[in-house]
Amino acid sequence: MNRSRKLIAGLGVAATGYVLAAGIVAFAVPADAPLRGDPASDANTDIHGHAHVDADQAEQLTGPFGAHGDRHPQAPRFETAAEGQTERRRRSMSALSGHFRAVSATLLSDAGGEEMLQTHADALAALGRDIDLLFAEVSAAPEGEKGALPAIWQAPERFAQYTAAFSAESARFAQTVRDGGDMVNGLHDLRYYCVACHADFRQR
Repeated sequence: MNRSRKLIAGLGVAATGYVLAAGIVAFAVPADAPLRGDPASDANTDIHGHAHVDADQAEQLTGPFGAHGDRHPQAPRFETAAEGQTERRRRSMSALSGHFRAVSATLLSDAGGEEMLQTHADALAALGRDIDLLFAEVSAAPEGEKGALPAIWQAPERFAQYTAAFSAESARFAQTVRDGGDMVNGLHDLRYYCVACHADFRQR
């Protein structure tokens, strides 16, 4: 029995109690739509949410592996700090979601990847530690569009309770992985804080 199967077998009881969205974590940090005013907004978008341009418009890059065209435009210069911060926040949240989903794929299937669990858990803890910095600028989503609600800046002390709770829980999960503890339930507990914060502070 390989290491992956041993891990899954050891977590079987907990996994039965906490089946996260039928084995695929429905983590509540989806990537938002492109920003208004972003030239990439009118371009095609791939399955990862990256805008891309036609090959003849690709930026040409050179290096040791030859010349290659980059069809994924970099973020443009934003007119305001709030616009830039919104883009940075969305991308950071997308990264956080990616680490979370990578962990869940390992824990809730026989996909393998145990050797990377700590890397992903530490990344979650690092992003969680600084998550409040992503909201330094007032940058609420326009009414009717997905994104941050004005309540984040209107009730900063209450919002800080949510970010502090997520920060503490993500650090706790990283330690759980390090100790070889109950990772499935730990992931469930971490997910709770994501869902709770989005329920109160995110426009869906």
